[in-house]
Amino acid sequence: MILETLFSVALFISGGHLVSTNFKLHHYNDDDYKEIFHLKNKASISKNCTRHSEVEDIKKIKYHDDGGQKTTYKVTKNEVLEKVEKKDAN
Repeated sequence: MILETLFSVALFISGGHLVSTNFKLHHYNDDDYKEIFHLKNKASISKNCTRHSEVEDIKKIKYHDDGGQKTTYKVTKNEVLEKVEKKDAN
């Protein structure tokens, strides 16, 4: 219950947006954002970015800094799925 409340607050504040490690803004639908939010440390998942209309790999990285624990997201374009989609289109 507490985790769901925390997720709801995070979704309300962010609106489903993520800022990647290279400071690019990405947007995911609510269900995808929920799965990204609940990822374990150093786990990754592939989701469709509605802003870029691309399938992207998202890796959640937690680390400790002077001020406490911080979380970053490394977002990369998923080349493998796009190659399969292009091959199917031909």
